[in-house]
Amino acid sequence: MPLFSLKYTPQNSSQIIGQSLPIAQLKDFILNYKKQKQKAALIYGPIGNGKTSSVYALANELKYDILEINSSEVRNEANMSSFLNSALGQQSLFFTPKIILIDEIDNISGTHDRGCIPALTKALEKSCFPVILTANDPFDSKFSALRKCSKMIEYGKLDYKSIVQILQHICNKENIVTEEKALNALSRQADGDARSALIDLQVLSAAENKLLYSDITNLSDRKRTETIMNALVKIFKSSSVENALPALDNIDMDLNEVFLWLDENLPKEYLSPEALAKAYEHLSRADVFNHRIHRWQHWRFLVYINNFLTAGISSAKDKRNTEFTEYKPTTRILKLWMAKQKLAKKKEIAEKLGIVTHSSAKSSFEYVAYLQQMVKKNGGEEMMKELGLNEEEVEWLKK
Repeated sequence: MPLFSLKYTPQNSSQIIGQSLPIAQLKDFILNYKKQKQKAALIYGPIGNGKTSSVYALANELKYDILEINSSEVRNEANMSSFLNSALGQQSLFFTPKIILIDEIDNISGTHDRGCIPALTKALEKSCFPVILTANDPFDSKFSALRKCSKMIEYGKLDYKSIVQILQHICNKENIVTEEKALNALSRQADGDARSALIDLQVLSAAENKLLYSDITNLSDRKRTETIMNALVKIFKSSSVENALPALDNIDMDLNEVFLWLDENLPKEYLSPEALAKAYEHLSRADVFNHRIHRWQHWRFLVYINNFLTAGISSAKDKRNTEFTEYKPTTRILKLWMAKQKLAKKKEIAEKLGIVTHSSAKSSFEYVAYLQQMVKKNGGEEMMKELGLNEEEVEWLKK
């Protein structure tokens, strides 16, 4: 099943909810590009509020070709110049007008990617096509030159009513049975992030195709604690390691449990053997540092663990899996508990056997298997009475 956020990508501007003013400004910029003083439009605002999807919706509506590049893929001056010179100077097939989209410019580092922003600013001066940049927060000083040559268009934070409208539309399309207060609660918890709301809706309704208010109350407040489900989505689905890196920052969960969640769900998400091998390599390296912390109490190693579990595993994939994956908790803890309970019962029987036979704990533990076979073959009722076994212990021997 594809992700709802991809399956229901808006196809025209009328399908973008809650952003009518910035959509109108962006549409005017594209249609009247040759009259614009600025050569680029810099659209910005909180994550998950429709920035990138609106560009694609307008391109589809206006019959423009769109050429997208994620800023994390052109991280230096040479790559940026090469891409832009090719993109800005090459006419589309059949002379169709085109839009150049550079997504997530926040990923450009002022230090490690030195020269990238000046190269972008210089290339914009001779652009013949609309260039659209997206960012969550473009007001860092490193973007000052870029802001001067760009038309700034702000996408506001979505209110919960807009998110309710989006979710209700998808519930109708997917035949998801839901309660009104459940949609309202989910939309408020999303805190303006429609993409996260769609992920929550898909995860919570996957099992029975319904969404109840009780399901929402089990979700933690996104401002305080993100669910492990959303953290896994960030790690597995992010297009850049920068987005994946903070995935575990607000997770209120024991680190060992995080390891188990990743271990359980990795094979479901990474279908390529090469990608899966790389991901498990990062997981195992994180486990090595975790062991060093327990052994030497060197807590500074936590930063390495976080990097391996988030950016490391995220970077292992060759391409993003666009199918919806239902993440599930590991069954290993339950199996370990059952094994421990079984072993505990065996120890109890061994202790009683050792007292009666005057044997050591180690040797009597080994004799429990023989005792079990004797009970299965002839009942051994007198022997069980002599050992003083209770009903649970007798039942265990009979299994």
